[in-house]
Amino acid sequence: LSLSLNGSIYRNTTIHHSAKHTSFIHLTTLHLPSLSSPNQIAMALQQGENRVVVNVNMMKLEKLLCMKGGQGESSYANNSKAQALHARSVVHILEETLDLVHLQPPPPPHHHQSAVFQVVDLGCSSGNNTVDTVEAIIKHMIKRYRAAGLDLPEFAAFFSDLPSNDFNTLFQLLPSDGGGVAGVEYYSAGVAGSFYKRLFPARSIDFFHSAFSLHWLSQVPERVMDKRQSAYNRGRVFIHGAKEATVAAYKQQFQADLGAFLRARSVEMKIGGTMFVVCLGRTSPDPTDQGGAGLLFGTHFQDAWNHLVQQVGRALAISCRSVAGVLVDAHIGEELSEQLFLRVEERATCHAKELLENLQFFHVVASLSLA
Repeated sequence: LSLSLNGSIYRNTTIHHSAKHTSFIHLTTLHLPSLSSPNQIAMALQQGENRVVVNVNMMKLEKLLCMKGGQGESSYANNSKAQALHARSVVHILEETLDLVHLQPPPPPHHHQSAVFQVVDLGCSSGNNTVDTVEAIIKHMIKRYRAAGLDLPEFAAFFSDLPSNDFNTLFQLLPSDGGGVAGVEYYSAGVAGSFYKRLFPARSIDFFHSAFSLHWLSQVPERVMDKRQSAYNRGRVFIHGAKEATVAAYKQQFQADLGAFLRARSVEMKIGGTMFVVCLGRTSPDPTDQGGAGLLFGTHFQDAWNHLVQQVGRALAISCRSVAGVLVDAHIGEELSEQLFLRVEERATCHAKELLENLQFFHVVASLSLA
């Protein structure tokens, strides 16, 4: 299997399957080129506005989108155990990828600047998963440096998400003074901004990690929201079962966004650096067939708005709310949002057995190195 994207060639190295309902494809890159001009950057990263109505005002999606903050019942911090389980299922690939990162030699004698290994989690959200992942990365790199007999660099970890992310909750999860990994302290910071743009200085980052984030587009395609367009997604908030023109609009948006993401990282990554990306996947070649988790969050969420039904599936509704609640609150207000998620509970209860029997998650895992 090979994939050509914006001049970069990626070849499939391994296809993995786990009996625990997790499948993933491991991709490695041969070459990730840098951008040649600022104009290309500007064109690649040009973004429109998502038409979310909040008191008749238009808002940038990146100013609004986030997982449910805090540590309450419907918070992402308390509803991301599934993501943690799937992260553990690919840890062996993460470690294989970390083994590809170039180790930094110690600085020359009398040099006043120490070596620094910098790791970034893109789309970190606000739960324990990001801290656990970053610390696992640092721990593995400490092991590699010690095995090679090299002096340890200093370690810096950047937790990056949109400005709307609940960084306050995240910062409370970080090690207190004197804490660290394997007896080694690391410096940490939050970086707010869209990963479809540049976030870091050129050639500054050794390792990028991103899990379950790249399925979020930078914006809803304009054509999908325009009643005059054939791609108008009438009566839907979801691509499942959508018409061809709607699919084409989403595909074009995804290709533009992914290209912008890779271009930005190709500038920020050090030579010899590596990126590890976990994305949601699907088994069907038809992009409108959003089975498994897609149906779990999509069609029942959508149908609950159109049809009032009668019983409750609390766990599902809480999970839905932890992911989509902030957007829904902004779009229709907290009062209607409360009613909507009650209806999601009712529908989920009616279909609970079917959902549990058919629920599967498929992943695409890519490890990309800068030559």
